[in-house]
Amino acid sequence: MPKPDIEVLDDGDAYPYSSHISVDGTELQLGDLLLVFDSPDDNGVSFFERIYGFTWPGIITHVVDGPVPAEFHNFEDFAADLDSGKIAVASEREQTSFFVDEDTVRTITLYRYQYQGGWQPILINERRDPLEDTPLAQSVALCDDGEQVIEELLLSNSPEGEQEYEHIQEFLTSAGYQSELIPSVDEALGG
Repeated sequence: MPKPDIEVLDDGDAYPYSSHISVDGTELQLGDLLLVFDSPDDNGVSFFERIYGFTWPGIITHVVDGPVPAEFHNFEDFAADLDSGKIAVASEREQTSFFVDEDTVRTITLYRYQYQGGWQPILINERRDPLEDTPLAQSVALCDDGEQVIEELLLSNSPEGEQEYEHIQEFLTSAGYQSELIPSVDEALGG
């Protein structure tokens, strides 16, 4: 198996010290999401893995809401899986973290998965203790379009208060969603 072409795309001295690289022409950044399929012909995602770091032999990831906390992909296997369609990359578009209450931090991350038929937004919702790195709860939502992203964040899982609504509204606006498509605070809070 030929060694893939790995290129540093930021100011890192080498790819283990970098946060943005290219593997055989596919850009990867820390925080991007790998979609791992059972087989190249399968459309169902087995695991979602967030890119945590790069080492000399490969990529370190953290499994989102999965049975195994961390995975490792050597560059040769990663390039082959990417080429075969067993792995795909969804780039991080926007992320925000805020206090829901004094004991809970909520992190929302929006990814964009580009494929032959178009693109799909993916939301990861996490809640954790402010003094911990490990989430108390994680969920992944595959959305059909931008309207479903808004619905998922503000209507299906209503914010607990006006401050949480404002954080989500700011997140959606900075992710490029038009403010007139975002429900009002009263609609979101059920009032």
